[in-house]
Amino acid sequence: MANKLPDTFWERLKLIYSPEDIKTIEKGLNLETRKTSFRINTIKSDEEEIAHVLKEYSLDMKKVDFLENCYTLENGIEKDLWDLDIFKQGKIYLQQIASQIPVPFMDIRDGNTILDCTAAPGSKTSQMASLMKNTGKIIAVDNNQIRIDKLNFTLKRQGSKNVEVIKTDARKLSEPLGELLKKEGGKTTDSNEYFDNILLDAPCSAEGRMNLNKEKTYGFWADNIFKRNYRLSKSILEEVIPMLKKGGTLMFSTCTLAPEENEAIVHFVLSNYPEISIEEISLENKNIRPGIKSFGKQIFRNDVIKSIRCLPSEETEGFFIAKFKKNI
Repeated sequence: MANKLPDTFWERLKLIYSPEDIKTIEKGLNLETRKTSFRINTIKSDEEEIAHVLKEYSLDMKKVDFLENCYTLENGIEKDLWDLDIFKQGKIYLQQIASQIPVPFMDIRDGNTILDCTAAPGSKTSQMASLMKNTGKIIAVDNNQIRIDKLNFTLKRQGSKNVEVIKTDARKLSEPLGELLKKEGGKTTDSNEYFDNILLDAPCSAEGRMNLNKEKTYGFWADNIFKRNYRLSKSILEEVIPMLKKGGTLMFSTCTLAPEENEAIVHFVLSNYPEISIEEISLENKNIRPGIKSFGKQIFRNDVIKSIRCLPSEETEGFFIAKFKKNI
């Protein structure tokens, strides 16, 4: 099935990964389906209740050992959960394992003010609200009404009450954010150094989510799509980095394997914002790799290796994560 993708795709992977890792990736991309994974919405429930309910339906859950509050369904599929009250009432949320990684590493504290730059459909937004116990404030941004409708549905079902949704392009956030702050009658309408935490789960080519059994997930692939996504992420970061408080955390993530959309962005941030440094993400798993220092003729800054790559595998989708800190 590997030949469903152009040779260029596999040649690019050879510049990034070892032959052994490429075999893992090929298996991951060829999976019909992975184990269903979910997290518990701690605003509404806990592990004891969820385990008890699942047991009543002869379903077993298992904790993912390297990630807090993340579970897999061991003897069922996603559809087995759809009719359960714990799903309908937002006590659990179906979410891929890799997608759950960024938020727990954002140094989020109760009462923080957080920006979610491209928030829909709300997986990580509601994850942050749950982690904060609905304290503080999350500004969730998206520019597509259909996606915003999905975001609002997620937030309502999950009971995420500390979220304010703004419909706008994250590249042009300053003005609508200022208007929101003015309307709220807060101490300031200045968004400069306003947020404790910023998440950019960036629009990308989604290579890590490809399923070679479903053409719609890979049929779009071409090697000319990466520069556009690089420019988009770069523009969003140029808009929002000034909004991060000193000592604040910026988390950048994608679900692609492309260095142009991953390490190249990290290199851009570190090269153009001397007040920003990259931090280690301590995560032990057999399918986690450090960021790469070069790709073809592109040479990246050495500390790019502090970012992490999650291989598409039998366990997880492909993901890239970089954690930045604005120095005090």
